[in-house]
Amino acid sequence: MYTQQKRKESRASNVKLLAMAGAFTVIGLGTNAVIQADEVDQAPIPVEETEKVSSDTTETTKTQDAEIPASVDMVTQEQAVSTINDAQEKLAEEVDAAKKSDVVVNQSDTEKVTINDQNATEKTNAMLKELNDASLSVNEAKEAMDIIHADQEALQESTSKMETVRKDALSLIEQNKNKAANLQAKIVISDLPDKDYTPEYVSLEGLTGQALRDAIHQNQLAYSSAISQAIADQDHLTANLRQQLEAYRQALADYESGESAKKSGIQWTNNTTVVAETAQKMTGNENVVDFASGSLKDAARYAIQSNALNQNTDAQFNNIFKINGSGSVLIRNTSNGDVRLTFSNIKAPSNTGTYVAIWGKNNGAIAWGVFATYSGTGSGGNTGEGGNTSGGWSGSGRILDFVRSYDYKVETTGEVATFTFNDIDNDQLISNLGGVEGAKNVEKGKNVTQSSAGYSAGSGDVSQSSGNILDSNSVRWTWSQTAKRTFIGSHSTSGNNSSIVAGIFGEDSMIAIQPEEIELSFKKGVVTPPKIELSVPNYEVKKTPTIEQPPTISKIKTSTKNTTVDTGVEMDLFMSEMMTALAALGGVLIKKRI
Repeated sequence: MYTQQKRKESRASNVKLLAMAGAFTVIGLGTNAVIQADEVDQAPIPVEETEKVSSDTTETTKTQDAEIPASVDMVTQEQAVSTINDAQEKLAEEVDAAKKSDVVVNQSDTEKVTINDQNATEKTNAMLKELNDASLSVNEAKEAMDIIHADQEALQESTSKMETVRKDALSLIEQNKNKAANLQAKIVISDLPDKDYTPEYVSLEGLTGQALRDAIHQNQLAYSSAISQAIADQDHLTANLRQQLEAYRQALADYESGESAKKSGIQWTNNTTVVAETAQKMTGNENVVDFASGSLKDAARYAIQSNALNQNTDAQFNNIFKINGSGSVLIRNTSNGDVRLTFSNIKAPSNTGTYVAIWGKNNGAIAWGVFATYSGTGSGGNTGEGGNTSGGWSGSGRILDFVRSYDYKVETTGEVATFTFNDIDNDQLISNLGGVEGAKNVEKGKNVTQSSAGYSAGSGDVSQSSGNILDSNSVRWTWSQTAKRTFIGSHSTSGNNSSIVAGIFGEDSMIAIQPEEIELSFKKGVVTPPKIELSVPNYEVKKTPTIEQPPTISKIKTSTKNTTVDTGVEMDLFMSEMMTALAALGGVLIKKRI
């Protein structure tokens, strides 16, 4: 049984409970007056509690250092706001970095998003998807522009090299402007219009997501390819310009010092030797004629210097070669490399052998005499190169033949800018010339005549073959630059001569060469970079306040037969008595009314 104190406590508790429920009404209608409670059967409203999120989920709601997450598993409203704000802060940092790389980033108008407990995760993921996509695009754009900037620096470095060559050319002109006219640098600088290598870019307008990123990357690749081509072309041009300038600088210095004279031609030296290549080297002791000692050396001497031994008195006969149709010899250790001589197509009627004797003198020319032997009867004015100038000679047996013509080929291993052909005399002609094209200057001796056929001289003998000067019966060709050169031609005579003598180069081939004016044409390459412009979203997230609900009473039942209230808590004796009294009172009222 309840004690009095217990009852008081129970009453107070039950009254409070009834007041909170607000579910009771006193009704005095009809024959039965009852205290009736509405019968309620409804699902309980949960009390809001702090959502417990696993440590893994909590990590995904935070902005990562590496990138903005594309989604989260589950978030409360508070976590949603924090996640989106963190993502937007991260995106703002990426946007600032991209702008510093010249990416144009536009911020979209602020989109206000209201979330509640039911849609917080869904809307958070929708915003994260857009922010993540924007982050990828911004970073792709920044990376592309960083590569573009590196490419631009590479092109600028290439351009700077070209500009350095231009400055050096201007400096050389300035350094020499007060010197004598022939020592002033003659350089023409031409600045040509820039060459535009800009490719056609893909338009970014209207593109989003992966399509936008692919287009950005494609444009960057196109730009880099164009830059590579521009640099390659520009560097090639710069190298050529630098080579031209340095060659001119050296040529000018060599001209001023006289060094260019040593490089322009060729001289025979005390160390020069002659060796056979395809020609047959002879000892000179071979018995080939029926006069004098009968030796090949005596045959050469009389063929080249005449019976009186008074022509080509500089000739020597230590290097005699037999030419079997065609033969070459190598002149080694000249003042400027080696020289290869090839003799062919020697015209000597019914000869028994064709030969060439090679000689020279220090600082002089490379000289030779072509002769031939014959077996039979013959007569002429005289032996020697000028055999028809004085009469009285005849012979038979093994004797000298007449030489009508031969072909020659001269090849230099050293670079030369001058070629001289000496000792054109005795009704001789040099024709079918090759290798002399492009000469800036041609000089000829007073006895030499130029015609469409070539260069010729009349009768009369001179001994200038190995001479060291440009003489009366010589021709000299001069070029602006040295080069390895090859010269060809035919050497012929209309007289009855037992030899044809000539010489090439010599001291007068060693002349200072003034460099010709050069033109340096500068053309820069330009490439316009692609413009990268994109937009990023901007969100303002608002929460929906949560209304707190009182604890739910699951079920309340009232019955006239049972005066207890089932609240899940047992009603005490006081409540039972109160219910009975109220029912009785209702019955009394009805009786009185009757």
